[in-house]
Amino acid sequence: MKITKLQFENFRNYENHSYVFPSDKNLIVLTGENGKGKTNFLEGIYMLSLGRSFRNSKLESLIKWDSPFLRCTGEIEDDEQENHTLEVFYSSSPKRKNLKKNDVSLKNSEYIGTFTTVLFHPEDLNMLYLSPSLRRKYMDIVLSQSDKRYLYALMQYRKLIKQRGSLLKEIHEIQKGRSSGDEKSLMSALDAWDKQLAQYGAEIISKRLQFIEFLNGKATEIYREISKGDEIVEVKYMSRIKEINLYENMLLERRYQDIRDEKTSIGPHVDDIKFLINGIDLVEFASRGEARTLLLAVKISEIEYLKQKTKKHPVLLLDDVFSELDFGRQTHLLNAISGCQAIITTTDTEKLEKLAKNKADIEFVIAA
Repeated sequence: MKITKLQFENFRNYENHSYVFPSDKNLIVLTGENGKGKTNFLEGIYMLSLGRSFRNSKLESLIKWDSPFLRCTGEIEDDEQENHTLEVFYSSSPKRKNLKKNDVSLKNSEYIGTFTTVLFHPEDLNMLYLSPSLRRKYMDIVLSQSDKRYLYALMQYRKLIKQRGSLLKEIHEIQKGRSSGDEKSLMSALDAWDKQLAQYGAEIISKRLQFIEFLNGKATEIYREISKGDEIVEVKYMSRIKEINLYENMLLERRYQDIRDEKTSIGPHVDDIKFLINGIDLVEFASRGEARTLLLAVKISEIEYLKQKTKKHPVLLLDDVFSELDFGRQTHLLNAISGCQAIITTTDTEKLEKLAKNKADIEFVIAA
């Protein structure tokens, strides 16, 4: 899969900008000083993939100052050499978002997966260390791009969690005497919500576990190739739901706690993943270099996962990641992304030119 043409209207610092990607080059390197829009360029491609930014969830903030709308348009060639035109449009007044493929408007669930990408970003390290929500988001993005059933289950699950939360609050208000209502009827409704929640939640957990199993099969091998050591990398899925067939029963057991707290205490929306090296939690001991190596191993595994699941090569977006890696890791990454189209941003062209001196399929572009 390749992107062959890109056009922005009122997107970030780009008022009207287009770029045609060279057909004989797989590595496109955007160079130039900071503040020239290199990351914005990658962000626009990411928008075409997922209909959202990797930096800010508020689409209003992506519109160029004093403009009423933004539009990102891209021409995509898939691995069967079929061409598609994708468009993401957003207007702030009235608020309207529209996703199109070949001029046909699509729902978000229909659109995602049309154009798959893998993002390498310096802040990805936060995923290893900080909030579990970042790790859940990581799994959801990978799986949503590669599995329509996962995306549907996730969307339904999120709706149900919100609806269940409102119902729990309503029941709690009645029990505290702050509201009148038929508690018995609401409890019956809660039974129905829980049945659906367990169904979709179980599917999400099952597919996440399959992804984690894939990572465990690949990450150690790749980590050792990079580190030249004999470390064992393990990724663990952390969930209170130990047996999927008991999911609905566990919701029932925790019902009164959930009513008291007015929120659902178990399920994929609170699950987490843990990264270990030689059986020790990464957060507890790993150096910055070990964390970078692990992240690199996970990201390269992600590329392989998407290729296997979608039967297509994802487009790779690398935002100034080479400055975060030593020469050995830089070389390994460059070799690992061979065969995929990669758009790379950097302020250090000398380093990349040295790394890629034997590669004929590299193009250096000065960011406008």
